[in-house]
Amino acid sequence: MRFEPASQRLRCGACRGEQALDEPAAAALAQALAEQDYAHYLALRAGQEPEVAVQTVSCPQCGAHCEFPPRVVAMPCAFCATPLQATQGHAQRHLRPHALLPFLLDDGAARQAFARWVGSRWFAPNALKHLVRSPDGGRGVYLPAWTIDAHSHTEYRGERGRHRQLRETRQNAQGQSETVTRTVTDWTPVQGELELQFDDELIPASASLPAAGAPALAMPALDALRVLDGDFQAGFQTEAYTLGLEPAFAQAKTRFELRIEAAVRRQIGGDAQRIQALHSQFDAIRFRLILLPAWIYSYRFQGRVWQVVVNGHSGTVAGERPWSAWKIGLAGAGLALGAALLWWLGQGSSVS
Repeated sequence: MRFEPASQRLRCGACRGEQALDEPAAAALAQALAEQDYAHYLALRAGQEPEVAVQTVSCPQCGAHCEFPPRVVAMPCAFCATPLQATQGHAQRHLRPHALLPFLLDDGAARQAFARWVGSRWFAPNALKHLVRSPDGGRGVYLPAWTIDAHSHTEYRGERGRHRQLRETRQNAQGQSETVTRTVTDWTPVQGELELQFDDELIPASASLPAAGAPALAMPALDALRVLDGDFQAGFQTEAYTLGLEPAFAQAKTRFELRIEAAVRRQIGGDAQRIQALHSQFDAIRFRLILLPAWIYSYRFQGRVWQVVVNGHSGTVAGERPWSAWKIGLAGAGLALGAALLWWLGQGSSVS
């Protein structure tokens, strides 16, 4: 039985029969979606484990010995598609995901989204648009991600600037008097405090997610999270996290600090701001470890492998693509021709 995204049911690969998934109890769902205390798990050093070791698992259905790639903790058997679990890989992680966002797109629907994405890129080479119909390989995978919550208290000191126009009379190079206007900024010292709440900052935790493809998973539908169930994972790979809890919060904190600075500038107000001192403290830090569905496709073009990620739930696409030099050149020539035509028309108007 494999999970079928289109019907949200399990389907038998032999007889094509389907079986409905049981709905989780409300208490089980609430427990799965509960946010965990960051300080508690950090004290246990949970989330800081080393890389998952390679493990060989014997398939109970066909007897084949399947070697799990590094980081992968669940995948279908390469010979009969029976769902396999690398129990040793799970044992090497103190933190396990409690919730996942299920696949809604199967391979066919994801490929269509992939093809539409390439077709909408005008500067993509024509050869790529033909090649994308049969990419070298694609895999459906659940990728781990952290969601981080935090509260911040910030104290700051700086200056608020107000612009005013100052008119001055001076002599130019020819000895003639002329009046000029310049902008002068008056600065007033300010200080204050600011509190902000950050919710569900998403930090990808997989080394398999290409940087260019990360935006495809940037805005997950967290209200559609489900209790982690092996039925949803049947037929797909599942990866363990490679980015630990502490470095994940460090990434989130960097993002928070940028938003704090922007909020401080808004609170200072005026036409310009100078921040001379800014100190933030974070508390009430909580997190969740979730799994996000992704179709990762790779294709070869001009001797290089390119990767594209399709969000398995929403269909959002992001990734790498080559650029067509002749299309860019043609567009540049068109812009230059248009500018020359406007200049020529302008000259004609001035003469008349």
